[in-house]
Amino acid sequence: MILARYILREHIAPFFFGIFLIVFIFTMNLLFQMLGKLAGKGLALSVVLEFFALNLAWILALAVPMAVLIATLSAYGRLSADGEITALRASGVSPWQMILPTLAVSVVVAVGVLLFSNYLLPDMNHRAKLLRIDISRKKPTLNIEPGTYAFDIPHYVLHAERVDQHTGGIEEVAIYDEHVPGVRSTIIARHGRIRFEPREEVIYLTLDDGEIHRPTSHIPGDYEWTHFDSALFRVPAPGMVLRRGTSAAKGDREKSVKVMLSEVRRLKQQPPGRRIQRRIDGLMVEVHKKFSIPAACIVFILIGAPLGILAHKGGLGVAGAVSLIFFTVYWAFLVNGEDLAERGFISPAVAMWSPNVLLALIGVWFLWLARRRTSLPGIGWISERLVRWFSPAGAVDRTKTGDQK
Repeated sequence: MILARYILREHIAPFFFGIFLIVFIFTMNLLFQMLGKLAGKGLALSVVLEFFALNLAWILALAVPMAVLIATLSAYGRLSADGEITALRASGVSPWQMILPTLAVSVVVAVGVLLFSNYLLPDMNHRAKLLRIDISRKKPTLNIEPGTYAFDIPHYVLHAERVDQHTGGIEEVAIYDEHVPGVRSTIIARHGRIRFEPREEVIYLTLDDGEIHRPTSHIPGDYEWTHFDSALFRVPAPGMVLRRGTSAAKGDREKSVKVMLSEVRRLKQQPPGRRIQRRIDGLMVEVHKKFSIPAACIVFILIGAPLGILAHKGGLGVAGAVSLIFFTVYWAFLVNGEDLAERGFISPAVAMWSPNVLLALIGVWFLWLARRRTSLPGIGWISERLVRWFSPAGAVDRTKTGDQK
């Protein structure tokens, strides 16, 4: 038990560091993708934070398996680099005994990810989709910059030479009104105030010392001119307030396993056809994915632990780089398998579980090597070649060799 606790403690810091790093990378990627859609919408900070919090669910579902691999490589690599693995072996502790505590905890982590993916993630994905739709429908907030034309209000163009963003005061105002088809009115004023009423979705313009120029309806080419000392204009501004939707059709990633299997049984009772089968395959892909991604937590232990023991390299940098390679391979197989399954070339089970099976076989091979060797085959030769290639002495040798040729 003492050895198990010691090994597991080595995983805690790199595990949470891995989660933080992966969540940060995915969040930054999401931010850059949504920056153009969020900027200028006049969204409250709470709405922006809610949007990223809801999207944090699917990010965490992917981050945990990756963090498990980073933590395992870092922990066992550190133990191996400091000679502690060698000491344990000399004491009669086999690599399997060293890996077993981490493997047992990975099963618990995998079950937690599975429960999260099945019961919480679908609802958060659905709420994130609803909020994304609501944000896309919301029109940009009214933002009048001095000396520029504002086209945010439908059928109206506003221009002001000076604007006080705090009080709403405006000077040298010009408004071009085209809310009546074919009729363009022009309103000018020396100064005034602008106020947006969110509840009514109306902009109130109080203008002083101004004029209205409007074409006449009965005399072509002529227009009416009206002077006013003070006037209040009520301009409708629909869509500038974020309206929260409460219902929308749920996608496959917004359903639990129970709901998707129920839909599959209903589809199987219908007359068979290509469209029905593709729909069934799409649902079953998501069902298997609910289990295969959490199971990757266990598979990554089988890879990370023996690889860390054999590599004799600790540190988060090495662990992160190696983890990126394996997770890229895993994700490439998963994404392409999903596409092939939805097109009917392979079964959903094969598509979603083949990455786990492939990496598990590699992990078993690493474990077999760890029981018989103290380092990866060829790792010394590779290290020697890299040192010779990048060292100054190696560069001189290569130059001499080139001269002799």
